[in-house]
Amino acid sequence: MYRKKKRTQKALNTIDENTTIKLPRLAESTTIVSVDSSSTGSEENIPASQEHTQRFLSQHSAILAATLGRTQSSSRNIATLSRQPNNFFELVLIKAGVQLDQGDSLVLACDHVSIVSKLRDIFMSASSYTDKMETFKTGLNSAMSPKSKLVQKLLTGCTVDAAGEEQIYQSQNSMFMNFLMIDFMRDACVEVLLNKIEEVATSDRVLTGMAAISMPLLPLMLTQLRYLTASHKVEIYKRIEGIFNRATDSAKLDIIANAELILDASMHDEFVELLNINYSSTEDLFHMTTVHTLSNLSLSDKTQARLRLRILEFATSGNCPNTILPHLIRLLLNILKMDTDDSVRDLIGSLREIFNWRHTVRGDKNTTTADNKKSQLELFGFLELGLIRSKRFYQTWQRSAATLPADGFTSFDLIVLLLLIQVNEDNSLYIENILRRRIKLEHITVGILEEVKLHYKHILEQHISTLMNILHDFMREKNRTVSDFAKSSYSILFKIFNSIQKNILKKLLELTCDKSSPHLTTMALELLRELQRKSAKDVQNCATLLIPMLDRISDLTLMQTRVAMDLLAHVAFPDPKLSVCLQLQEQVDMVVKKQLINSTDNIKKQGIIGCVQLIDAMARIGNDGVEHDDTLAGVENVDCLPDGRVKMAANLMIRTESSIGNSAKSLALFYEELATVFNQRYDGNTVCDLEYQFLAWACDLVTFRFQASFVTEDIPETIKGIKLEYQLNINELDDTNANTESDVLSIGINISKLVLAPKAKACDSIFVLAPLFNYVRVLYKHRHHDSLENINALLGCAIVLPSFFEDENFLSIFDNFQSEQQKDILSIYFHTVNWMRVSISAFASQQHPATRRRVLSRLGELIRIEQRIKPLLARAPSDFVAPPCQFLTNAKHSVVTQKRQAPKAVAKLNATTEEPDLTSNQTSIADFTVKVGSCKTIKTKIDFEQMYGPREKYRPMEVEIIMLLVEQKFVLNHQLEKEQVGEFLGLLELRFLLEDTVQKLEAAVLGQQDSSDTDSFRPHLAKPEDFMSDLLPCLLEVNNHLKTLAEAIDKELTKVNHVYSNLDLFKEQFNYIKTCFGLCIRLFALYFAWSEWSDKSQAELLHKSLFKLHPKAEWKRLEKRTVPQLASHTFEYFLQYEKSVLNLSTAVQLHRLLLSLLKVGSLQIDSSQPRFRQAEDSRLLCGKLLRRKWFHYSGTLDKGGQCNFYLDELVKGFLKKSSCESQRELLDELVKQCTILNTKDKALSSFPNFKKANFPLLFRGLCEVLIHSLSGKLGVDSRGDRLKLWESAVGLLNGLLTIVQLVEQPRNFGLFLKHSLLFLKLLLQHGMSALESIVRDDPDRLTKFLHELQKVTRFLHQLCCHSKSIKNTAIISYIPSLRETIETLVFRVKALLAANNCHSAFHMGNMINRDLHGDSIITPVASFGGEENSDEEIPADDTSVDETVLGEDMGVTTGSVSTRPSDGSRRSKSSSRSKCF
Repeated sequence: MYRKKKRTQKALNTIDENTTIKLPRLAESTTIVSVDSSSTGSEENIPASQEHTQRFLSQHSAILAATLGRTQSSSRNIATLSRQPNNFFELVLIKAGVQLDQGDSLVLACDHVSIVSKLRDIFMSASSYTDKMETFKTGLNSAMSPKSKLVQKLLTGCTVDAAGEEQIYQSQNSMFMNFLMIDFMRDACVEVLLNKIEEVATSDRVLTGMAAISMPLLPLMLTQLRYLTASHKVEIYKRIEGIFNRATDSAKLDIIANAELILDASMHDEFVELLNINYSSTEDLFHMTTVHTLSNLSLSDKTQARLRLRILEFATSGNCPNTILPHLIRLLLNILKMDTDDSVRDLIGSLREIFNWRHTVRGDKNTTTADNKKSQLELFGFLELGLIRSKRFYQTWQRSAATLPADGFTSFDLIVLLLLIQVNEDNSLYIENILRRRIKLEHITVGILEEVKLHYKHILEQHISTLMNILHDFMREKNRTVSDFAKSSYSILFKIFNSIQKNILKKLLELTCDKSSPHLTTMALELLRELQRKSAKDVQNCATLLIPMLDRISDLTLMQTRVAMDLLAHVAFPDPKLSVCLQLQEQVDMVVKKQLINSTDNIKKQGIIGCVQLIDAMARIGNDGVEHDDTLAGVENVDCLPDGRVKMAANLMIRTESSIGNSAKSLALFYEELATVFNQRYDGNTVCDLEYQFLAWACDLVTFRFQASFVTEDIPETIKGIKLEYQLNINELDDTNANTESDVLSIGINISKLVLAPKAKACDSIFVLAPLFNYVRVLYKHRHHDSLENINALLGCAIVLPSFFEDENFLSIFDNFQSEQQKDILSIYFHTVNWMRVSISAFASQQHPATRRRVLSRLGELIRIEQRIKPLLARAPSDFVAPPCQFLTNAKHSVVTQKRQAPKAVAKLNATTEEPDLTSNQTSIADFTVKVGSCKTIKTKIDFEQMYGPREKYRPMEVEIIMLLVEQKFVLNHQLEKEQVGEFLGLLELRFLLEDTVQKLEAAVLGQQDSSDTDSFRPHLAKPEDFMSDLLPCLLEVNNHLKTLAEAIDKELTKVNHVYSNLDLFKEQFNYIKTCFGLCIRLFALYFAWSEWSDKSQAELLHKSLFKLHPKAEWKRLEKRTVPQLASHTFEYFLQYEKSVLNLSTAVQLHRLLLSLLKVGSLQIDSSQPRFRQAEDSRLLCGKLLRRKWFHYSGTLDKGGQCNFYLDELVKGFLKKSSCESQRELLDELVKQCTILNTKDKALSSFPNFKKANFPLLFRGLCEVLIHSLSGKLGVDSRGDRLKLWESAVGLLNGLLTIVQLVEQPRNFGLFLKHSLLFLKLLLQHGMSALESIVRDDPDRLTKFLHELQKVTRFLHQLCCHSKSIKNTAIISYIPSLRETIETLVFRVKALLAANNCHSAFHMGNMINRDLHGDSIITPVASFGGEENSDEEIPADDTSVDETVLGEDMGVTTGSVSTRPSDGSRRSKSSSRSKCF
């Protein structure tokens, strides 16, 4: 055949040379000439070239402009540019008007429709159609060869240069597409195309076209199949499947990339199965190309489910790069097309699993690069689109976030909630409530923002405005947990994003101006001050924003003024390294000076506070690390100070003193405030140290004033009939004072004389004594590097006191004085106590042995004097008020408060005198005065629960007192021997120190300040982090004391054979041991409850605190452990002290301590730690403690309001997260025992502290845990028997019903009705689907369930009827909601039965209203409705029965159901009255 063609070719070449071919023709005839002069055969290989259709225009525009950029007139020269056809295939194309050699594309002389028409005419007019078609196929096969020059031209777009057109244009359609449009050519062309695809796909290398810009051939060939997906879908898929199995890796990717176009939608599932077979490795399967293709395929539910598992496996394998993850998530979101509840729940579960794994297991491996930012934004962009597209997806995720378990809410869920608000702001209130509830329950802590910062910083920045709005609302919350969360969140966000710092400051300033909530104003001010301390430079840049706050100063309280002026002063006068805001300086200075000269007491105090803060800020300019010699001479006057801020501070100090010099209390406040601000710790980062010359000047000045006003050497005299003398001098007892001048040892503090005969000058007032000495010791500590050696004589010096002060008959002598004299004597006692407290606090941190001995001696005297004051107060005039020990609040207000409280105290005194036995168990503060007031003997009854009564207002100890707990020997005696005084801590001293430390911890950790310390601003409040750090060495000593006390308790328990009611356990010394043991446990519980442990800056301190509680020999080994491991170890350590707990308050503190340790251990993720087991241990501990009988310190059974409060906390701890089995066992146990509660003063045998009066505490816990556990399990996806959960729950509800019926306690009725209503609502919302799933498969089981529910609803009906008849408003208020709920339930059940062809088994009627005892209530009230089966035969549907009967009062339709199928031949003849409800 080919030889014949060669001969024919020679003949045609001869004709080719005829000059007649050159006759001029129009564009239409040009192609004819070319055809006449064309050859019809060739043996030459046709060169191959190829280009992708979509890229044709952009890549060839330049070439086409050069080679084909001509107008219509150029088409006349086509003949001169053409070549002769080499075969029949080329001849046909030329005849149809196609130019083959014009650049890299075919040039068409007309549009595609005309080309197809011409091709069809050529073949239809041919004589031998079949032969011509075969010849054409052979030519096409040659042209499609990879080496052919025509292959890329055939597969890419064409250039159309039609006659009559102004210009040429590019067509996206290829020439091959024209062949496929002709029906009789289609099959042949498809066969050729598929063969060539197979050839190219199996080639060892990537084959490209022969054009100037060559492109891979396989994608272009595959693209041609997109027109045949419907007509040749089976043939194409079979061939593609075979090709894919043998193709190279790159060819497979090309096939995958074009699969969406070349495969019919019905073949997509088979193609995915093909991919799963070829790519067993998920890493190979989820190539970027594959992921893009899979996202666009139409897959069945089954295929998507399998694909979801593969995606989950890959995303959690650790090999999934961040660039692919967004597209995997997009692929997962295709499940939303199914739009079913199950598929959406599976999707949400998969997404949570992926994100939680990547950010918990991988941890810090994820870096925050620019690529990650792009992929993160892309990823959450897909999620947001999914939430917009699917309403079901949105609503399901919203519900899921509300029902997640406590430990299931992660940073990812927080980001999703922000997305939900972004998508639909109408739901913002609901979502805020979700967050608010979880924060209240402490399911969410500020640590979640740290996680968000680490993992989702970029998406958080995009939605920061939404989060800011939420936090702004949370700041207004009254619940402290929520407001503290917002406060801490602002601090974290302020550090993360510089772009929102101004917005945060503006929002906080807005909150400070909110007059409706003083608490909110205080919190906003404290947060502003905290931000200034931690980010001084950033706040300094926004200094001008704070100027409007000065207009609000007059509306602030004194406590708020202190915080606000602290902020403003330190921004106006910042660290010298920072920029200064002169405008703010001028404004602040002007405001405080105006306040200082104001005659209003409150405004003047504001001026004092403001001046003190300004003095502190001005004087803190640092000393450049230069050590100064303490022996250098002081500064004589202000003029000797260097110019600048230091001299300004000194002048302001003098101005302030002169302005308030006529008021002793204002002067005392001034010195207290100075001592407080100067006592702030210098750390070199947040605050500079005081300038040394200023310090020397101030120190010399106040030392002189103190000596002149309060130190005396005069001989005491008798004033107002009270003889005075020097007493309590312990300096002479010190052997180290042998070489000291005698006049130093003979000095005394002139307390009594200043009380009985006050001086005219305010600076000499007795009120200034303690504040001024506190100021002196602060200056000396700064100047002499914490040494007070120069003033240590003041610690043990004598005090001028009444002569009978130490007399054993002091009570009798006191009774002989007149009322005014008694007031003066008591004032002397109080001022003496305050002086001793401030002096002990000052020297407590001194390490010199002699000084420490005098401190301990003074401490013993202080405790003894405080005990003496108790009986004196009982004999004191009723209008006596303790002298003020703090000077911030209005003294008149304090007097009024005390006077108002006095009658109540007297009333209680009278009541107690008549019946002393009734008050032996009372533990309130007010009862303390009652116990000692009526006693006529010297010895008073000791209150081991409250150390001070309401009238005992003493000066608070300074924080340095905690140093007495460090490295101090301890003995188990409450009365120390003479030789032990000054050397040992006894039980009394230990209790005093622990009580004070616990009070400070409560103030720092919980914000609960003691009433006597309400307005103080001590360092433990100013900088809690420093206080917690200082407590660490004290904790070690307290831990040793705890062991000693526990050993003593265990030893005594062994002696009495663990009989907790034995009288030996209630002796005075053993009561002190129990009290100290309880205080130790309480201290640890408060320490580990500090909310700032979640801050990473406190991680090191937390680590030390945990491992140093264990024996020193284990420190080296424990130091290497993580915080979760140490927390678990410490949990086990404290759990062993359960056997040493002998009073209920200590039991609760131990429970709180264990919970705090569990919380601390969960701050870091460590799956190796048995947190769930320890949580169960904590729950079981509460159970053990509840089953013990608790006794008061007096030996009587513990009872009362405080006892019930503690029992309630233990009940919640015991029942929290308890399983259904444990709840059922507990209910069975209570059902057997609860009848005994109907007997007067009888308690449960298993819970001996519960009688009928407080039994509702336990019952409420049982109701709450039932609803809580049921709600929690409903949020978990369950594929098993869903009705089993409801059967278990209704069984527990019937157990509660049995208890309610056996113990007729009105509070129990209300609790049962409230929680039953919640149960029914949950059943309507989540349980009906479970009933639907069982109604056909197991109707008997459904009937049994409804029978059990019937018992509850029937009792609810009786309870409501009974309550209405006796007018119990507490229960009546629930009736409308309950009626609506049960009515809905009735009709839902009827609809369920009707849908399953059981409608005839449902009947509704009216019930007889009965009370709780079953007696009929004769009232015209319709009944509650119900829907259960009964033992009687149930009638079928009857049209005569009214199904919508509702009474005026509280009626609901009643119903009775059966699961029998409808049967017209079987009808019941029983009574129409329903037995439901």
